[in-house]
Amino acid sequence: MKPISSSQKKKIVKQLNDKFGISKIPHLLLQFGKEKIRFYSGSLSKDELIRLDKNIRIENIGLYALKNEKEITRLTLDGTQLLKNQISKNILEINESQAKDWMQGNDLSFKLDRELKIIRYDNEFLGSGKSTGERITNFVPKKRRIRN
Repeated sequence: MKPISSSQKKKIVKQLNDKFGISKIPHLLLQFGKEKIRFYSGSLSKDELIRLDKNIRIENIGLYALKNEKEITRLTLDGTQLLKNQISKNILEINESQAKDWMQGNDLSFKLDRELKIIRYDNEFLGSGKSTGERITNFVPKKRRIRN
């Protein structure tokens, strides 16, 4: 566990603002591994969390909301739910049939520019996907997918 510094957090927020219109993250950001970023909103301070991690290894705390992939920060399904009131850009509206396919873990066929999109059906955010130009790559975790 590594708390993200305020300068790193500003950089992440700027990237999310440019891509999705998100202007603030009201939570403490904690990095686990190289890519996973979790939102923490509990009562422990950053220093208390660091001390606790030194004494008893913290494997997980908070909610997994962001993934740092190379130079792209991608919102997870939970991240889109937590920040849904701020998301205003790069939203891809889908229909009911596409939403069912998406939640089953399938990619969606769309000819779009090559960038991240936030998937929305009926005013509900369903995570994010990356456009290859021909399709949207699905990132819904296997454990969260709807079975046929």
